Amino acid sequence: MKVCMLVSHPFPRHRSHDVVTLAEVARHAGVAVSTVSYALSGKRTVSPTTRRRVEESARRLGHLPRRQDGLVVALVVPPGFDAGSGWLEAFVAAAAARARQDDASLVVAPSAEEAGDHDALVVLAPAAAPVGVEVPVVLVGPADVDQVRVDADRAAAGELCADHLADLGHRAVAFVHGGPLAEFFCGLARGCRARDVEVRPHRWPAPDLLGDTARPTAYVADDGAVLGGVLAALRAGRVRVPEDASVVALCPDEVAEPRGITSVSVSPAELGAAAVEAVLDDRVTRLLRPHLTVRGGAARRDLATSQ
Repeated sequence: MKVCMLVSHPFPRHRSHDVVTLAEVARHAGVAVSTVSYALSGKRTVSPTTRRRVEESARRLGHLPRRQDGLVVALVVPPGFDAGSGWLEAFVAAAAARARQDDASLVVAPSAEEAGDHDALVVLAPAAAPVGVEVPVVLVGPADVDQVRVDADRAAAGELCADHLADLGHRAVAFVHGGPLAEFFCGLARGCRARDVEVRPHRWPAPDLLGDTARPTAYVADDGAVLGGVLAALRAGRVRVPEDASVVALCPDEVAEPRGITSVSVSPAELGAAAVEAVLDDRVTRLLRPHLTVRGGAARRDLATSQ
């Protein structure tokens, strides 16, 4: 029976170096890990040519079947991970459902070392994806390195924010970011240029956020953590949202909705299904189209407004 389960072993289990994994057979045969599982187990139809290629690779590498219950996908959820109420549950449910389509099981653990014996690995940022491991790895979220990942199309998210704020009449926008300027800012800046909107970046914590003589009428936060800081700074400066300034964020709906803030995001169910599909099948980066959810945190501004 393929079910979601939480595993946390007190003593990490590692593969012996003389064990040939399904991932190694897949690389040798030039197919996906799931195809190797189908070919060797006979649970699904595989073309005779592909089956022979997989069987020959397994024979040459000395692969011995380890289990009869199909593939195991490990999902690493870092300690303290918080994307808002219900986000992780929806992600895990969708990931488990997608895994079952490939006769796979999903296990959840706080680290790759504690996940036990597995055939593929999905890692939720901010945890770092391990390097040099024997199994396919997909990171969910942004990455600073050339890593196969599943994420929102952050450049497209920036353009959505720019268009939304420009449509509301904003002409001066502050972009507040916690890390290096990346795809989200590039998309926002490109969209703002196209709509004749000025955008100024501020690295959080930003003591000068409210110090501009020409204060912006809108603030864009690049994640949920920064969003909380921006809202606190505006409250401390007696700037009302949305009466005095609008706020938009790139963050899960589960984080933005309780605050009444307009947000850009991809649903956790979409991310969960796409992550498992990527790690078992094509192992290529997938950037999912985000959606903008309008709430009360953004309001229309007169085109001439400047505080």
